[in-house]
Amino acid sequence: MPPPVRLRYRFADLVLSPARRSLRRGGHDVPLIPRYLDLLILLVERRDVALHRREIFDRVWADVVVSDGALSQAIRTLRRALGEDADRPFIRTVSRHGYRFVCPVAEEEDDGPDPAAADAPETPIPAEGALANGDAAPMDLAHARLRLERAGRLAGSRWASASAGGAAAGAVAGLLGGLAMAALGGPADLSLLGSLALVGAIVAGIGAAGVGFGLAAAEAIVRSGRTPALAVLGAAGGGLVGFVSGRMVSGLVAALFGLDRPAIGGGLEGLCLGAAAGLGFGLATRRTVDGAAAPRGRGRLVAVAATAVACALAGAALSSGGGRLGAASLDAIVGGFPSTRVRLAAIGRLFGESGLGPRSRTALGFGEGLLFGAGLAAGLARRSNRVAGS
Repeated sequence: MPPPVRLRYRFADLVLSPARRSLRRGGHDVPLIPRYLDLLILLVERRDVALHRREIFDRVWADVVVSDGALSQAIRTLRRALGEDADRPFIRTVSRHGYRFVCPVAEEEDDGPDPAAADAPETPIPAEGALANGDAAPMDLAHARLRLERAGRLAGSRWASASAGGAAAGAVAGLLGGLAMAALGGPADLSLLGSLALVGAIVAGIGAAGVGFGLAAAEAIVRSGRTPALAVLGAAGGGLVGFVSGRMVSGLVAALFGLDRPAIGGGLEGLCLGAAAGLGFGLATRRTVDGAAAPRGRGRLVAVAATAVACALAGAALSSGGGRLGAASLDAIVGGFPSTRVRLAAIGRLFGESGLGPRSRTALGFGEGLLFGAGLAAGLARRSNRVAGS
């Protein structure tokens, strides 16, 4: 049986070879990162139809978490690389659907070198040390620029998702705390439950923003030693935000109400939770694309569960050792207001304690860490490839 014929595609002054994974103009390579080259090949091979954005995502970005603007950015980059202008269109946007390759294409057998390459002058190889003197090869510069752009967009998207996931977890924690107090004889009006949920969302959202920034940065810039990098940068982000926010809140309470600074959590708590989140998420997401986690299906659930358990253990250890997470910090603040309706100490009765004792603090720390880690990881593992209108 004869081998299948390999095709290459000639359009305008360009030659696209899927088999050689190259796009050439006048015998010289046109630099494209691999995924953008995959997108161009798909558009050219399926040029007889307008491809839906979802089909493009499923074919080109099936194994990676991307931001909503990834496809639009890829199309803009391809248009610049192809040299598209008003008089010579290559890729047409189909409103509210997707894209279609519209430049006339000639197919030919890909059985030898690009014919245009025979007459093209040989591209000189930069001498040793040329990169250090600023004479970087154009392809290297283009690849580096595209990689940095993608890393920045991906880090921003993941950071926002992680922050939102942490805030949602904090709101759930606050609501559950209010319901627990109501079950133990405390007030159960909607205003108090809403206030506790809001406080939980703000506190956890700020913490998740710090930890999430560290984790997103680690995935964007680190290519080796990914799990240790996640733990270190997650700890750094959480510790910094925890320290600053803790100092600001305690100072604000003291200044507004004339009280001594309440003993609330801060840098140590953020550092430990950030390290635990990075370690759990890194160990559970060994499959990556371009350094970023790409969990799918059951893998996402594993990532969420592993991160949640790691943060829960860290929260329990912190609380049993005297650390103060959200509930214990709130209890320290409201303790200076005798008329408050927030009586977190009542939760201690569930554990046979008259107030927030060691057992209840450890249990609360475990639960808070569990919810925080689950929300954070759910945000990080979210695959943002929804179809948007053109």
